[in-house]
Amino acid sequence: MEGLEIYDFLRLVFITLIISLFIISIILLAKKRRNLVNGFTVSIISIMSIIVSSINLIIMGYIADELNLAGDVISLYMFLIILGLSIFNLFIYFKKTVILVPNK
Repeated sequence: MEGLEIYDFLRLVFITLIISLFIISIILLAKKRRNLVNGFTVSIISIMSIIVSSINLIIMGYIADELNLAGDVISLYMFLIILGLSIFNLFIYFKKTVILVPNK
């Protein structure tokens, strides 16, 4: 079937994004990160990962519709993992770097 191969190739994009976001999470949680990543880098990678994975998910929906196939639940779960890791990375970075100074 054509449809199953298409899902496999598009899942590779999801898996690559999940692995890269997971590596960034490990770097952010390490105590000695020594400026490996900054706020701009974390923000851009998170936003780009969400955009690419959402476009990928929409394209998978169009392909499934054209080939009269069912939707792919695993890809939806992968998208949700990417969304969660992106938000988690942003939260961890800004929690560790932003120091809230109370007003006097």
